[in-house]
Amino acid sequence: MARKPRIHFTGAVYHVVLTGLDGQNIYKSVADRRHWETLVEDGVKRFSHSVLAFCWARNHVQMAIRVKDAPLSKVMQNLTFRYTRYFNSKHDRNGPLFHGRYKAIAVDADTYLNDLVCYIHNNPLRGGEAKSAAAGKWTSHAGYLDSTKAPEWLMTSTVLQSFGASDKAARRAFAKFVERKADEGERVDLMKGSEGGRLLGDEKFMKKALKPVKPATKPVTLNQLVKRICKEEGVKEAEIINASRARAQSRVRQTITYIAMELNVGSLTDLAKRFNRDLTTMSRNQRYYRDKLNDDADLQKHVRKLRRQVLTG
Repeated sequence: MARKPRIHFTGAVYHVVLTGLDGQNIYKSVADRRHWETLVEDGVKRFSHSVLAFCWARNHVQMAIRVKDAPLSKVMQNLTFRYTRYFNSKHDRNGPLFHGRYKAIAVDADTYLNDLVCYIHNNPLRGGEAKSAAAGKWTSHAGYLDSTKAPEWLMTSTVLQSFGASDKAARRAFAKFVERKADEGERVDLMKGSEGGRLLGDEKFMKKALKPVKPATKPVTLNQLVKRICKEEGVKEAEIINASRARAQSRVRQTITYIAMELNVGSLTDLAKRFNRDLTTMSRNQRYYRDKLNDDADLQKHVRKLRRQVLTG
């Protein structure tokens, strides 16, 4: 049976669960977890989503994430791909690190968000790794209790504002809320949802979540994308198809490939054929390009501008 498509709408909040392949550990050291957090931070900057809660257990991850325009699939693909590459390189291994696709349930935040964050913070208790949420080392609970312990990319205000008028009162009330639920055990609703495990909410919420999203712009073809970017960059397509390895032409080629894949108008195979390039080489160069994009603010700004030009014509 074919998998149902992922649910996406601007502002959607998801309970995300990602497990290690065959239950194996996905972190072997503090350094591994710190590197994971660096990649999470990079993703927040790149895709503009919010991380509302997290737990980095030894063999799995749980997060509460609110997305903006970029779908959760892009957030998670970027994160898991980069971390797997890091982990395999550091620990001298090959192959997949995670067990299949991540699990994501879109939840009605008005009804379930507070419970979800609490559930994630109590995860170390259910796993026998801590005696209380406050004793858990690798969750966002400490950041909720003390702002100085919260990473910059963690968004706590969305939840805390519902617990009290003042910051101090809200944090104190939140701590008591989590403590009261310490013994609640596994929440089947938060872990399995409904609608094939994709949603959790009332009928009104499900209707909204399942409503087809109309594209904000007219779809663009690969031909249109290539022509528009070449025009903006002041090059002819023939210049980036030839055998030259000139840096400027290579950069344009990789930019086109990146934007085409981001907009789902062309696969890496499509672009390799279009530019008469070896698929393996294209894949390697695209990895280098994406790594540079994560670290280069000027390149990020330039790519965003080109993407707008492509979509507006």
